[in-house]
Amino acid sequence: MHPIPDQGNAGQLLPAMPHAFPIALSHTALLVIDMQNDFCHPDGFCGHNLGADLTAVREIIPRVQAIIAWGRRHNLLVIYTRESHRPDLSDVSPSKRLRYANAGYPVGAPGNMGRFLVQGEPGTALLDVFHPLENEHQLDKSAQSAFIGTNLETLLRDRGITHLLFTGVTTECCVLATYRQASDLGFYCLLLADCCAAFSPVEHQAAIAVVQGENGAIGWVATSELLLAL
Repeated sequence: MHPIPDQGNAGQLLPAMPHAFPIALSHTALLVIDMQNDFCHPDGFCGHNLGADLTAVREIIPRVQAIIAWGRRHNLLVIYTRESHRPDLSDVSPSKRLRYANAGYPVGAPGNMGRFLVQGEPGTALLDVFHPLENEHQLDKSAQSAFIGTNLETLLRDRGITHLLFTGVTTECCVLATYRQASDLGFYCLLLADCCAAFSPVEHQAAIAVVQGENGAIGWVATSELLLAL
């Protein structure tokens, strides 16, 4: 078991909703969730095959780039995730297989950039505007939460990370799933609303409302501008 140090009062208080967030940069990691071609590139599966509106998803790219650059200046641990599966789809649960098929995008379906959500395919790669450094981590995950079936928690605990900043897509799906599990694991979690996006603005706002729900019992939300000013 990894002990969970109390860093809640470390550093400074960052204006956030619905309450101030106790930022502790020396114990903070930045998560860049699923900024991959099939979700974010016009030629990817969601844009090309499904005809999804990528406007909001594309708009956050420069803001995510800016917060990554900021994180590097402050020596934050940066972790990129990719929702992806083995080529034989042996790690796709029957439930996920059915849910994604019902939604109109079966895992492994042929797309304009290869098989959807299959490791090694161009569609699963990060957008080419992102260039992870050697000391940054790229994490393949087979579930919506980045903690399921990965070494993410161990990686964070071993680095003494207690605080997490959330960016990426989609807000209501993999971002929220990872956020909720991280919160239950005891991490201080801050969702950067202007660095997350969904194909539907209604679903994006609904996810933001969930995080701010019950007067802060679930978590914190802020914008990247507040961090960039530090």
